[in-house]
Amino acid sequence: MRTIPDWMQSTENYMPESDHDGFVSKSILSVMGVLSKIRTAGTIQMKGNAVSAPVKLLLCIYLIVLVACARNMFFCYCMLALVLLRICLLKTNVLSKVFLTSLGAAFFSALLLLPAVFLGSPHSMIMISCKVFISVSCVGILAATTGWNRITEGMALFRVPDMFIFTLDLTLKYIVILGDICLDMLNALKLRSVGRNHDKKSAISGILGVTFLKSRQMAEEMHGAMTCRGFEGTYHKKHRFNFTVWDGAAIAFAAAVTALFAYLA
Repeated sequence: MRTIPDWMQSTENYMPESDHDGFVSKSILSVMGVLSKIRTAGTIQMKGNAVSAPVKLLLCIYLIVLVACARNMFFCYCMLALVLLRICLLKTNVLSKVFLTSLGAAFFSALLLLPAVFLGSPHSMIMISCKVFISVSCVGILAATTGWNRITEGMALFRVPDMFIFTLDLTLKYIVILGDICLDMLNALKLRSVGRNHDKKSAISGILGVTFLKSRQMAEEMHGAMTCRGFEGTYHKKHRFNFTVWDGAAIAFAAAVTALFAYLA
């Protein structure tokens, strides 16, 4: 008759060594922050604002070019006042994000141009920083009030190459999909981690490797699906462009800004 070994009968009280998971938690928060920004882009719009995406895209580009070509500081101040007024009409969370992003870009440009103050040209630093603030604010307002799919449709209306639009659209979509995959693996790593891990970077590199293999697999599957469905490189628009009264108001605003620019030039 065989007896049970003593080592199987002894009580084992395993106490895993404590470890900090701040690295994984920060990675999870970073991925969630990027995904939330992409998913909420363009979902917050001012009530009653019906300006179409192509007009907003064209107006944004036109204002940036006009501000970049301006040499009169009063014109920059007028555009700054208009941009700040438009930012104030956004909701609180979007307002703070757009304003802080623009303020950070203006501060960085002012920091780069700080030697110009000591060389006797402070006017250049002020003007360029103001232009940077206005340009970044215009882009931020466009991104906050217009969805990415509508922006790509607006590009198609202006005869931008279909392959460029299609690549941009797919890139934005797959950033979200691959981000979800990374987020799931980071959560699984955090839940299954027991004891102290002295090589946390290897775990993160493994997650990046799995994400790369998954992206390659999804690219092959998408290529096969596009081939089976006869995709020939044409980007089809889902919405038909309809000119509205708000579009006319936006064009009138652009004409007024142009008149002010020509008067002050």
